[in-house]
Amino acid sequence: MSSLSERAPQGGLGRLVVATVAFAIVAPIGLAALPLAALLFLSHPRSHAELATAGAAAGFGGWWLLMPGALPGQLVRAGAVIATTVFVTSTLRTRSSFTHRALLATGTATVTLALLVLALGSSWGELRWWVEHQIGLMVRVLIAAMWAGLTDPSLVSTGDRLEAWFRSAVPFIADFHPAIVALEVITGLALATAIYHRVASEPSGAPLGRIRHFRFTEHLGWAAAIPLLVVLVPKLAAAKAAAGNLLLVTGALYATRGIAVAAFWLHLMGGSGFFLTVFMTVIFIVMLPAVVAGAIVLGVLDAGLDFRKRWVTPRTSE
Repeated sequence: MSSLSERAPQGGLGRLVVATVAFAIVAPIGLAALPLAALLFLSHPRSHAELATAGAAAGFGGWWLLMPGALPGQLVRAGAVIATTVFVTSTLRTRSSFTHRALLATGTATVTLALLVLALGSSWGELRWWVEHQIGLMVRVLIAAMWAGLTDPSLVSTGDRLEAWFRSAVPFIADFHPAIVALEVITGLALATAIYHRVASEPSGAPLGRIRHFRFTEHLGWAAAIPLLVVLVPKLAAAKAAAGNLLLVTGALYATRGIAVAAFWLHLMGGSGFFLTVFMTVIFIVMLPAVVAGAIVLGVLDAGLDFRKRWVTPRTSE
């Protein structure tokens, strides 16, 4: 059986490259480049690989920070700087797990930015309008580029359905923009940590850890219970936007915990390898709603019952 304290692998370079490219497609690369550059430079790099990686990360991060943009983009960049500062400081000075360091950094950045928005006289409504305007413009440009010159009736019909789906997704993205950015920040910190422990000769802080060992403090349940109460009580409608975003983040964390429990069970049963990973990924994509719902339920149950500890603890004979 596998021990819960099993050290995480350093990670294959190919997987990290694929993960980096995938992250850069769906999120700002600066969210991973900034913490990676800070971690490497503060760890006193000596090898050519460390110096090259730190220089490249600093270049990408600096280029991203200097890019012009509207209010949402500038807030994301400010949040990245705050999250990077808190995360790197806690990494160099504590031995807490990656999850706790990432949540501390993301939470600190979120609270600081919320206070900053209030101090500047702005509001959630203004931020939401900016996000919906920018995403809507990107969707219109994307649709125009994808379906320009189509004459086949079947393709035109498919294009119309895709356009309707994209347009319906814009309000959702605008409503949950803070939660989406928070999850991108956490993912960026995870990618930076994985590369840092792969490249640095003497890395600081606890490594990322295997997915099957992912867990967090049970006190995080309050971050789901309180916003759920806010969403359900009509008299608290003014706080529903914040509560909904917090619920999305905690739901994603519990879903990841549920996936970790399933991965741990498969590992105990001897399931591993490339083809199993591909098969599970296909199942996840095809049955996404059911898989996510089941993973959240499993994650919530594991928070109280700790299945993985029960599975590896030998039973005492009566």
